[in-house]
Amino acid sequence: MARDLSDAALGVLGEVVFTSAPMDRGEYLYRAGDPAPAWFVVRSGVYKTINDTADGEEYVTGFYYPGEILGLEGAASGCYEESAVALGSATVCAVVLDSLPRIWVLGADRSILRLIAQHERNEKALRINMSQSRADVRIAGFLTLLMERTERLGFDPTCLAMPMSRTDLANHLGLTLECVSRVLSKWRKAGVIDTDRNTVRILRPDELSTTAYHLAA
Repeated sequence: MARDLSDAALGVLGEVVFTSAPMDRGEYLYRAGDPAPAWFVVRSGVYKTINDTADGEEYVTGFYYPGEILGLEGAASGCYEESAVALGSATVCAVVLDSLPRIWVLGADRSILRLIAQHERNEKALRINMSQSRADVRIAGFLTLLMERTERLGFDPTCLAMPMSRTDLANHLGLTLECVSRVLSKWRKAGVIDTDRNTVRILRPDELSTTAYHLAA
């Protein structure tokens, strides 16, 4: 929001947008059913969102990186409909919903709309990716979309921060852990990617993109 505002407006913005204290891995930003007084914009680190199914299973609905907005659904019902959990040391900026008229007057309306529009764009791309039946297409699509998100932040798009567990990634993509591990191992042996504990390096992005945009028959 800051890039759209004058110095005077920035001072006022600092009174209505609050930065959280650092959160540790596994700490909840909010839980499903909590009252929803604010939206959150990730400032640092990565968060995952989760929903519990009717039979008690946990489903990972998304991963959110710096500059991305969390908790939008809370404005509809007054309560958060899913839970948000830090995947490591992480912070957010809280945008209190009651302060939105004041933020609008400051001239940050375009910034808010950009955040919401980018959120919807990411969600649409992920839904299209999840419609693919082939596991390698889903995984390549996820990594390609993450490259685009990383590049928008001004970072090297071939070096992806991935602090989520492989189990969480498999859950999010609707695949088994064994399937995800098998595909990543195949690409690692072929020199398409390299991995360590929290990072995936894309060594051959063109090949990954070709797989991502292959429409399974």
